[in-house]
Amino acid sequence: MQYLKLKSGNTTIEFHNNWAGVETVIANGVQVTKLSSVMGAHHLFTVMEEGELVRYVLTSKLSNTMQVLIDLKRNGEIVHENCQLPMGTRPINKFRKEGLKYLLQYDMKKAIDSFEKAADIDSKDATIYFHMACAYSNLEDVENGFFYLKKAVECGLPDHELILNHDMLAFLRMRSEFDAFFESGFTKYSIE
Repeated sequence: MQYLKLKSGNTTIEFHNNWAGVETVIANGVQVTKLSSVMGAHHLFTVMEEGELVRYVLTSKLSNTMQVLIDLKRNGEIVHENCQLPMGTRPINKFRKEGLKYLLQYDMKKAIDSFEKAADIDSKDATIYFHMACAYSNLEDVENGFFYLKKAVECGLPDHELILNHDMLAFLRMRSEFDAFFESGFTKYSIE
């Protein structure tokens, strides 16, 4: 297995492939593409950065010596070129994994504690803040729920549909403040 972590501004992009040629791209903690490849592939995805939708193309390819190389373009401009893909796997944030376990068990206080520790390790992982918002929504804590949704978006949560459809955020969506929050692109809220 091979793994590479790249930065583009505030966006963290991770690429890994396995022995079967399955390539996975993760942007700010969320899987954005997964393709099978033998000789390389083009991974197209978008990320919300500071309220703007940014287009990325991550290209995997083989060098003449059969080394896997990665190119990354942001809005058509090359950000990284011919990055060698070293052997290794994605590091596991055990507190993020633990937080998800507690969240699924509806132990919200333990989930929040674990996600706070996970954020100390990786403060740019949008999914940590998204799941914290889910926990606070289940605790009917409006202010923290909106705060962590906003933080998830600021960290580049690529799929805003999750905010509109995730069951654990139903309480926040029912609040009168949610419409203005939605209209702002999840960047501004005011608690009544």
